[in-house]
Amino acid sequence: MADGSPTVLVVEDDIDTRTALREFLEEEGLEVTVAGSGAEAINCLCQAERPYAMLIDLMMPGVAGEDLVAYLRAETRLASIPVAIVSASPERAPPGFRVFSKPFDIEALVAFVKARRPVNGRGPAGAG
Repeated sequence: MADGSPTVLVVEDDIDTRTALREFLEEEGLEVTVAGSGAEAINCLCQAERPYAMLIDLMMPGVAGEDLVAYLRAETRLASIPVAIVSASPERAPPGFRVFSKPFDIEALVAFVKARRPVNGRGPAGAG
């Protein structure tokens, strides 16, 4: 992930959606890392700093979004990462997650991410 700056990890197999999400978030001044599959996301998580939030598509080939969420919850270091599901099949989302149905409301999605962004490395923007 980027140069040690806090990042949000976007996990989306559709290149157009992945690119759009990255561009929207970067336009808001956010650092973004992208992964095109659940397996690529796991690789990112194993090799880099923990992201402060994740946006995960559910329906992906290989390691699907549901499997990625299960992996996150099983790993102590990753279990507390805030996750939002971004999916055309919101009914498949595991319970307890913020869900953005495709087509998504970009303002609400950006607000979700910004509310979880650390301020000067000391927790989410709204905390304190």
